Amino acid sequence: MPDPFNEKFTAQNPIVAAAERIRARREIESAVDRGDAGAIAYEDAESGFAAFGTMLQAGAKRLNSILGERNGVKYVRLERPPRLRLRFGEKRVSMDLDEVHQLVRITGLDLDGEWQFEPEKPVPSLTNLSKISTEAGYGEALTPSSLLKLVAQDAELPRPPHLDGSGPLSF
Repeated sequence: MPDPFNEKFTAQNPIVAAAERIRARREIESAVDRGDAGAIAYEDAESGFAAFGTMLQAGAKRLNSILGERNGVKYVRLERPPRLRLRFGEKRVSMDLDEVHQLVRITGLDLDGEWQFEPEKPVPSLTNLSKISTEAGYGEALTPSSLLKLVAQDAELPRPPHLDGSGPLSF
């Protein structure tokens, strides 16, 4: 009978691997959701874009503290014209503010289109104006935490060090 505390056994066990992936997803989602607690007030598209970027940056820092800087989310903010870039592995999202039309143009992760801020919401939220009412996802708001969840949905945490040891029962 194989030793269940052997590193080779736990590395090959699909149940352990699935449990690690589930734990990683839950930990990442909880870290991202904590970012919505301290919402920033905004009145127009420019201040909403700044608030969205600030919350996105804070969420990216939390994710990077979990995933590690090397494997983490890259956040880039450009001031003139206002732009945000988000990278995680092969995934890319860019957000450009159109100050004249008070819109945000997003490209990447199947979010392509023009988005508008919803000022009545406490968290900076964007609604896609490019979707018609019969399409899937119509009316769903895009918040900084939901964007980070989309970007990091395939993220995997490094193996916890306590699983590398022989365990509590040593003979």
